[in-house]
Order: sequence, then structure tokens, then C-alpha cells
Amino acid sequence: MLGIPINSTVERVVQTYRARDHRDPVSRQIEQEIMALRNRGLNQMEDVCLWKRETGYYKEGFLTSQTWEMIRIKSPRVMWHKGIWFQEGTPKFSFITWLAVHDRLATGDRILRWNPRAISSCWLCNSATESRDHLFFECLYSREVWYGTIGDLAGNRSLHRWSQIIQFLANGLHERNLTLLLRYSFQVVLYAVWHERNVRRVGETSQPAACLIARLDKLVRNRITSLRRKNGRKYEKTMEVWFGRR
Repeated sequence: MLGIPINSTVERVVQTYRARDHRDPVSRQIEQEIMALRNRGLNQMEDVCLWKRETGYYKEGFLTSQTWEMIRIKSPRVMWHKGIWFQEGTPKFSFITWLAVHDRLATGDRILRWNPRAISSCWLCNSATESRDHLFFECLYSREVWYGTIGDLAGNRSLHRWSQIIQFLANGLHERNLTLLLRYSFQVVLYAVWHERNVRRVGETSQPAACLIARLDKLVRNRITSLRRKNGRKYEKTMEVWFGRR
């Protein structure tokens, strides 16, 4: 409609375009922009790439975060996000926890949907059908590991029901260090229990709850140490709180 070849550059169009009479308002607007550029004159500077921002403006410099915000499908924020995704977390622990929150781990009750002949009993206690809620932490073995790891971080609360724990982690505690330690301990225990369950499922040697608790205690202490190296003041008392609650 404008007589401009599809592969023309802006420079070529500004230099060669001939004004015409257009009835279409869009064509008239495009022509006005072309003529405005011609009147301003083309300089000899190199072209630059402008990247669209989430606000709709174009700026120099590519930002991965802005591109991600532009292309991703946004969903409403869930109530449990603070308890799962936090800065001090370990990605592999957070990811497994996220799967568990969505009930996407291959527990016995889910496997039965694919294979009615599969073993569905809990591999840790053999006393009930294995489900997400049973495994974390209605199972006697996993409950022992859970309480043995967190000590009295949660005070005197009876905290082993799945929905109760998720709500508690989302709300947090009155003190920042306690909240961090409880959230991190939850993910560490969940990951370790799921790993122990898989070890037993393939017939490898199992670990007593006491051994697993000792290993998780060391893992949490190592994480606290690494955080203190990054920002000593912010996490200065975290180790003290951890030892005080054991």
C-alpha cells in the first residue's frame, strides 16, 4: 500500500520514499513518521538495539529478568511461596519441596494410578499407604527425623501435618533467624526423607533415623557457615540460634 519493499531498511525508505495520498489512517500515520525522520535528517552514527521493558518502553541494554517477565505466563501468587522460595535456600531442596507442594512426587498412591499392581505401602514404616501427607510427616520414621532435626525451633507445637506445616512456614516466626532455620530445615528433611525412601525402594542399605538426623544437622550447620561468609552481620547469630535450639 505504501510502495515500500518488504526488505527495505529505514535508511533506504527515508531516502527514497515518495509522498502519496492515502485514505487509510494507518498508512497516513506511517508516512508522517517517514517524513518526520527525513526532515530531521539521518546522522552517520551506528544503529543501536533497543530492548523492550516490562513497562512498554525501549531502552539500551539487554536484561534477562525483563525478558523473562515479558514472555512468562503470570499466575496469581500462592500463599505458600515465602515458605518455599527464599534467598537462602538451596535450589535442589527448594525444587523437590515445590514438587511436593504440588503433590507431583511419585508416591505410592500416585503410582497406583499408573500401575494397579505396584507396591503402594510406605517404604519407611510399612504401616500405611504411601502418600505425600503420610510421607511428610505422618510416617513414624520421617516424623522422628523431622523433630530430631528441628529440635524446638517451632516451640512446643505439634507440627507434623502437611497443611499445618505449609501454613506455618508461610507465616513465619516472630524472629528472622528462627524463620530461616525452620524453612531451611523443612526442605533439608523433605529432600533427605525422599532420598531415603528411594534408596530403600531400590534395595540399597537404609539409614537409622539417628544417623540421618546427625547428617542433616551437619548439613544445616555447613549452610549457616556459608551464609556467614557472604554476609557475616546478617547471619551472625544464626549458628548461635541453631545450637541453642538443639
